[in-house]
Amino acid sequence: METIFDYNPTEGELKRFNLRTQKDIDEIKYLYAKDTNNKDCQDSINYQLGLLFAMRGNKNKSILFFNKIYNRNMLTTLIQDF
Repeated sequence: METIFDYNPTEGELKRFNLRTQKDIDEIKYLYAKDTNNKDCQDSINYQLGLLFAMRGNKNKSILFFNKIYNRNMLTTLIQDF
């Protein structure tokens, strides 16, 4: 499964996801690698991808990832990040 790390996030983008240190980055990569079959994890990954592309101004790609979110209630709660 794709994650934000497949799209070379900038330092500023990583900070937006609260990934400030290499330890933070390593921990989230480990969780993603271990748990991508979990629906909650998939939703988190797709949310982050949607947010990444929204920050980059790519509305179509952002919507594509937001639409992949299984738990729609999660999306309405998290959309406040905008």
